[in-house]
Amino acid sequence: MATMKQLWWTDTDKIELKEVPIPEVGPNEVKVKIAYAALCATDVHQVTMGVMSAKPPAPLGHEASGTIVEIGEQAAAAGYKVGDKVTMFPVSHCGECEWCKKGMTQYCINSKPTGAFAEYVVTDVKTVYKLPDDADLKEYAIVEPTNCCLRAMDLAPIRHGATVAVAGVGGIGSIMLNQILLSGAARITVIEPVAEKRQMALDMGAEYVIDPFNDDVVARAMDITDGVGFDYVFEMSGSPKAAQTPINILARCGTAVYFAVFPPKFEMPLNLHELYMKEGRIQTVFTTTSIMPRAIKMIKRMQTDKIIGKIMPLSEAVESFDVFKTSKYPKILLDCSKP
Repeated sequence: MATMKQLWWTDTDKIELKEVPIPEVGPNEVKVKIAYAALCATDVHQVTMGVMSAKPPAPLGHEASGTIVEIGEQAAAAGYKVGDKVTMFPVSHCGECEWCKKGMTQYCINSKPTGAFAEYVVTDVKTVYKLPDDADLKEYAIVEPTNCCLRAMDLAPIRHGATVAVAGVGGIGSIMLNQILLSGAARITVIEPVAEKRQMALDMGAEYVIDPFNDDVVARAMDITDGVGFDYVFEMSGSPKAAQTPINILARCGTAVYFAVFPPKFEMPLNLHELYMKEGRIQTVFTTTSIMPRAIKMIKRMQTDKIIGKIMPLSEAVESFDVFKTSKYPKILLDCSKP
């Protein structure tokens, strides 16, 4: 049986690039030759903290682009063909469970991960989405996290002229910032401890930056917003130390969007009276399959040259987790065409 390289979470806090069999292609499946796969904080935090209720052993990777190289009969009938450039949703869905029947396929109880840190992925055709023929597969590796950010924008629609702060501009935070910059928001402010990322945010178009290690975040936020706080605060860092910040700098009738995945056992104290007096809103964000086509269309409006900070070969997949932990780069890609 033919084999391929694939990154696996093998045990507690342990990952390994393994040589594994390439699965056979079923009637409703496609085989995708992965071009690029993007490293997500969730990939790292599954291994280090067990977020998303994940447990080893499991293949890793869920943000990817590639080309169909083999296709099942039913999948072909759906309009796909060998040579199509595609991106993928992180997991498949059955279409039969109660969550799928409600149109909430992202909560499918029979879902299976794609395991996209690999040379190939074999997955249900419902998981893949066709890309433009001229798509640069490097750029389109970030469709899935863009999809999540569009979900955030749908759940917390920003009014033109509303003031917005973004806490943390790593991989997902920089993508979120890109969407906010296109939204009509005003006084866009980034809270970020890494100097290089603060400069990146300014280069992308943010108006203000705050260093949470050396600045008084609340005082700076009030200065920027004329003493009233931000209408929207997007928490993108997932740091327990930063969890209270959105509430502290939120304006009356504002929305605090907790986007990042926090450690499963972390509990944030919340003064409900303070939130009540602000008539504030807390919004969390997951994802959905239904807006993947919109996310694909957004890529051409993305500052991918700034968001994608480093590209490493698949052979250095294990090392990429260590590079991620340096917090030096926004988005890291694995070039899976170089196993």
